[in-house]
Amino acid sequence: MSIGVKKIKIPLKKKELTLRNIEPYLEYVLSTFQKNQTKIRKMYDIYLGEHDVLMKQRPYSSDKINHQVVTPHLSAMVDFKCGYAVGNPKEFALNDGIENDEMKYLNRYWEDVDGRTVDVEITKWIYSAGLGYYFIQPKEIVEDIQNKSPFDLFLMPADTCTKVYSSYIGEEALFDVIFTEITKINAGKKETYIIMSIYLPTMYAEYKCGELTNKFELIKSEPRKFYRLLPLVEKYAKSDKVGLVENGLSVQNAIDDLMSSTLDNIDDVVNLIYVFYNVSLGSNAQEKLETFSSMKENGVVELLPSNPQFPADLKTLTSALNLNEIDVFTDRLIETLYNCNGVPLQTASVGSGNNAAAEAGAGWQNAYTIMLNEVNSMRKGDRDLLEHILFICKNTKDCPIRTLNSNDIEPKYNINRNENLLIKAQAWDYFREDVPPALRAKWVGITNEPDAAGKAIEEYKKQLAEQNQINTNSKTDIQE
Repeated sequence: MSIGVKKIKIPLKKKELTLRNIEPYLEYVLSTFQKNQTKIRKMYDIYLGEHDVLMKQRPYSSDKINHQVVTPHLSAMVDFKCGYAVGNPKEFALNDGIENDEMKYLNRYWEDVDGRTVDVEITKWIYSAGLGYYFIQPKEIVEDIQNKSPFDLFLMPADTCTKVYSSYIGEEALFDVIFTEITKINAGKKETYIIMSIYLPTMYAEYKCGELTNKFELIKSEPRKFYRLLPLVEKYAKSDKVGLVENGLSVQNAIDDLMSSTLDNIDDVVNLIYVFYNVSLGSNAQEKLETFSSMKENGVVELLPSNPQFPADLKTLTSALNLNEIDVFTDRLIETLYNCNGVPLQTASVGSGNNAAAEAGAGWQNAYTIMLNEVNSMRKGDRDLLEHILFICKNTKDCPIRTLNSNDIEPKYNINRNENLLIKAQAWDYFREDVPPALRAKWVGITNEPDAAGKAIEEYKKQLAEQNQINTNSKTDIQE
């Protein structure tokens, strides 16, 4: 199986886009999407708790106790990543040196469409399945343009849609496709088919494809008017669209198997196999079972030899694991799983010793470094979304946003840097007073925006100095 979600590409250029030209490639688009869809659904279902261990069986015997333990590390890691990236909501802020009163309307519209909630849901898809999609389109009617957004913004589940790209240099996006599976029952006969809703820059079309046929029937087509941007905005944290779940799946499966097999072993030891040598428990199977059950219930074993010439004996058979070694190995797997995906291990020691503090700090520093790389990739989707928002605003009657450009705006992720705060505070005091606050903040790692924090500190010191001067002058006047 290939790694990541495959990019769907066809040998067409944007200037060649017509319904007639894309029809020969619809079968390839559908079949490739269905392969991607299978993987995406599996990864997301694993995030929800449907682990492979639930299919586990005991070898050699179907009636043994069969523990299927789901240890939801991947789910916890995806939730951590979401909280780390967008738990403090993402913001759109003007770049330094740029002032524009229209920014307040952009922020107002973002609140109106509940953009922060959409961000959280899309980020879950990104980290679980490898990618996520916004769907944005202009509203037909806007009643209060001063307070209500002129666009609708939704999450599109990644297993229901795709973008199709050109295979030529640059691989520009050609069109978007949304897949809808429909099942109908007519006169007791079941019919299942797929509707492919296709968005070209100048045209919208729907094709019907039967479950058992590769024929595509055009059932609807209409021109797209002023809004000729593709409505799907693709977002990912890695360019190969590998999610955290796929990246850590083999280690997660190993942890589940170890935990489940360990509990199986414990039950196997508790339910010992009793081996009777030359012992008469009864004349038939029922009598033997009753005699054996009575012995276990009363805690007394009475051995009656079936042949007096040989001694009676009782032994037990067990096959026990070394649980200490299993625990050590499991901890090693868990540590590998978290470190490789940039998630600090929450059970790591955070004591007062230097080694403990260093290990905890290293885990958080690794998480922050990886998150910065992922945010840089996600910003591409944010900028694409901004282009859509500003285009719709500028083409909506009476909308106050007219001069804002996407290059004037920076999507800012407010990554929480409050871990090991005591250690960072001690490091802050280590630097001399003549070290600029912005450099202190950067070196200590106490904030995600050291320049802004440095300016705020300098401004506060300036105000404090001015206030102290005023107080000093007031005291002098009173004395005089």
